[in-house]
Amino acid sequence: MKSFTLLLNIWACGSAIGVSAAPRPHGHAIANASALIGSSPTHGSASPTASTGSSVQHIRGGSEYVIIFDPNHPEPPEVSHILGKIGMNTSHPDVTYVYNNSAFRGFAGKIQNHSVSALNSMAEVKTVEQSIQVKSFSEEVRGNSPWGLQRVSQEAQVTGDANQMAFQYQFSSDGGLGKGVDIYVVDTGINTAHLAFGGRATMGFSMNGDGDLTAASDQDGHGTHVSGTAAASLFGVASGANLIGVKVLGANGSGMSSDTIKGLDYLVQQHDQKKQRPGFVGSIASMSWGLSSRSSSVEQAIGAAVDAGIHVTVAAGNDHEDACNTAPASTGGKGADGKGGKAVAVGSINIGDQISTFSNTGSCVDVYAPGENVLSTWIGGTNTVQSLSGTSMSTPHVTGVMAYLMAQNSQLASSPAAMKAFLASSALPGIVQGNGNVASGDNQLLLNNGIQGSPSTGTTGSNDNSKRQFRRGPIFSPHLVGLSETTQLRY
Repeated sequence: MKSFTLLLNIWACGSAIGVSAAPRPHGHAIANASALIGSSPTHGSASPTASTGSSVQHIRGGSEYVIIFDPNHPEPPEVSHILGKIGMNTSHPDVTYVYNNSAFRGFAGKIQNHSVSALNSMAEVKTVEQSIQVKSFSEEVRGNSPWGLQRVSQEAQVTGDANQMAFQYQFSSDGGLGKGVDIYVVDTGINTAHLAFGGRATMGFSMNGDGDLTAASDQDGHGTHVSGTAAASLFGVASGANLIGVKVLGANGSGMSSDTIKGLDYLVQQHDQKKQRPGFVGSIASMSWGLSSRSSSVEQAIGAAVDAGIHVTVAAGNDHEDACNTAPASTGGKGADGKGGKAVAVGSINIGDQISTFSNTGSCVDVYAPGENVLSTWIGGTNTVQSLSGTSMSTPHVTGVMAYLMAQNSQLASSPAAMKAFLASSALPGIVQGNGNVASGDNQLLLNNGIQGSPSTGTTGSNDNSKRQFRRGPIFSPHLVGLSETTQLRY
């Protein structure tokens, strides 16, 4: 492969944007989230009864609570009536808000514990809850990014020189860009010492044994490049996620299916152990490689991993054919059997939104993502980068978006099926352009992280494709294919 390596001081481009919550309107200090205090008393107290004429004396200096009345009460009270029972009125300085509309009534105010107890004893009151801090889902913008990150975070077409770090990545500040999510990169290993990983990358498994679990494990560069697009600072979609290298391909970028299945065996064991721990978010297996044919053993192992709760992304393949004809892409989209694939298979587009000439297509492809002239992390140093093309490069864009969404939504994190459906529903239709030979059943959906932000133009310039060569996948053949045989792998 003809390629080039750049030395880049990534810190000169700026560091990852910090995530912070927007201030609450009106500048009110909000107490920490607390459990629902409830509409019924606890600790053996009597059941609530209708409020009487007795009044509770209000004492200043309490915490802010939200009180909502019971809309089903036979005689819904006025706000002023309930406030009077705790020694307050609608104009009292400790009354933050009055809620008085056709759907619900109530108020927010600063009250002491004795007033909380009094309100809980009133049958007219349904909810008494301490005010909870609310984080805005505001959009953040990170400059000096590769074009692929801008493409997955806006609807408009990206323009500019794909070989420059001159684009903008737009994302929600919620979830810390995949913080806590474990991304297992099933590939050639990871250059864990690269500065762009910020200490979040480790080696977990190697087909060569535990002695190969070092920063120098990746002797090819492919796994490091994939890892960078998924979760590196500057280059990555989910810059807060954890990266775990699962090395199943060697220095020549190839390996055996038995190694890959052992890597999945390790991955499932790790997932089962970690999901019992506090703070666990979820696991993703990112697999940017493929066979020249179907493989029952590989497909079965991937399906079982998904059933165990692991999200799986796979490359559609670089043979310019129907993705359903090769594994593991056959486990994506509608599935090679038409019964629904469990993994998410990813095709490649260029900066003009055209399907890459090398990309596999068809009903087994879930979504398309940037896969040409993708800049990312590399081997041979702690600040090296590389530009590569292939469905191997488009796949980690989806991996990163998965991690980004998992950190925001626990339901998506716990259900690979729900995530697969959500990626399809949030993807952008009508944008991906065919290359003249798209296999049947392809929905041609463009990956999007849910922002669909305003267009931003990168630095313009020529795009000399003669300086790049695609990492294509057809120059290999399997030894044997079957449940008991071992198959040669290559990306």
